[in-house]
Amino acid sequence: MKNRIYIILSVCSFLVFGCATIPSSTAILTQEVIKEADEMHQLNIILVNQLFEERKQVINSFITNEYTPTIIKKYDALLPDSLDYKKELPNIMKSIIPVINRKKDSLQSVLSTQQEQIITGLNTNYSNYNKSTIALQGLINSAVKLKTAESDALASIQRLTGDSVDVKKVESAIDGFLQKSGSDMGKLLEVKNILKNN
Repeated sequence: MKNRIYIILSVCSFLVFGCATIPSSTAILTQEVIKEADEMHQLNIILVNQLFEERKQVINSFITNEYTPTIIKKYDALLPDSLDYKKELPNIMKSIIPVINRKKDSLQSVLSTQQEQIITGLNTNYSNYNKSTIALQGLINSAVKLKTAESDALASIQRLTGDSVDVKKVESAIDGFLQKSGSDMGKLLEVKNILKNN
């Protein structure tokens, strides 16, 4: 009876021992990787925003330094020589400024749309990554807890049995049995499939 209890305890410890081989430091390492990924995502968002802010400044510079002078020359060519510029300047500006603003708004809108699309893509990818890493962290934490429980169980078995049961030897024997039964089961399934198909 006592030998049966030792064997049952040994089998249970083997099943626990065989399920988890992840060191406890893996959980901490994974948490650090997740934290680093969070920081990288925030950095990506900051960089995208900075890039588009720089592009907006380039557009503003283009509007001010190139587009506006070109529009003014275009309107100047359309105005008759007899026109009093000083008197009509407010009316001329009322005509030119909306054209300039439409062009600026159009270019800024294209940039804003691109920026939103890129940030949406980054957020979607990050969200998918985050869900995966949370699931992975949960699995690793479970495996580490299982590994700790396994170590505790083996220590308890060792205290209960002393040196009368070699847990490693029992584990090896069970492992060999499981491997043999697995390959035998595979052969039985092949025979079953052959018989089924005939």
